[in-house]
Amino acid sequence: MYQRIRYFLKTAETRSFSMAAQSLFISAQALTKQINLLEQELGGRLFVRTPHGVSLTSFGQYAKEKLARLDQEYTDVWKDLQEYARGEKEQIRIGIFAALPREQLVSPLVSFLLATYPERQFSLEMIELDEGRRKVLEGKLDILLTNMHEEDRLDGFTCLAFGEYDARVIVSLSHPWVMKGQITAEDMKTEAFIKMHMDNEHYTVPWEQSFYRNVPCKKILEAPNFETMLVLLQQAAGFAVFPMAFMNMGSARVKSFPFPGRTLKFYTALVVRRESAEGRLRDLIQDLTREFELVPIIR
Repeated sequence: MYQRIRYFLKTAETRSFSMAAQSLFISAQALTKQINLLEQELGGRLFVRTPHGVSLTSFGQYAKEKLARLDQEYTDVWKDLQEYARGEKEQIRIGIFAALPREQLVSPLVSFLLATYPERQFSLEMIELDEGRRKVLEGKLDILLTNMHEEDRLDGFTCLAFGEYDARVIVSLSHPWVMKGQITAEDMKTEAFIKMHMDNEHYTVPWEQSFYRNVPCKKILEAPNFETMLVLLQQAAGFAVFPMAFMNMGSARVKSFPFPGRTLKFYTALVVRRESAEGRLRDLIQDLTREFELVPIIR
């Protein structure tokens, strides 16, 4: 329920489903569905569509005033509880890349930590790829659960892999390539390459020599997050290149091909500053390594 309230307030603020969805890192279709569910639960229409976006109904305006106060109260209470808990327990800040599989990876790891370390306070944040990297480098996260590849540079960090995967070429089932058995570099040069935005400073090789810089394509479409990249894929706007080890990718309406030529090895990884892995978080990292059979990433 609270998630839907947040979605409603953001849509009311932007007066646009597409702008609200982008800032919330979800698809416009998913946002519309959540708003419809909230309207059903409340028993009234919140928005009407206009040529310039959406506007609030009189009920929507009333709901906005009430729910904004509830949202602020929730935020204040949550902050007070966190501050109180930090006074009694050691806090460990964990960032989780939002596209990682929940049931197979995220939920078991979080459940294990909560059950094994009741004396510690875990602060969890679902996060986008670039933001997670930036926060762990800046020391704003103690642990990052993310996706990384063999050209990533994370000096001074311990990186442990849950799994190892090759990058594949991905298209939706409505893309013309779906009839092909394989694709070539020449095929790729006729299509747009859809990729997530990432800073070019974090590679172990010069940007000009990096894998993603040299993917053959007609042009590049840069998406701000994984959700937007999937939306562009479903619209058959081009192809993407990533491993299939992401949330719901096993049941997604996509087809994957081996990458023609040199591929890129990806890891679902736990990243922690080396001094923490060998110091205050040593027991936790060792327990996670045994429980999930983590393997050091050596580059």
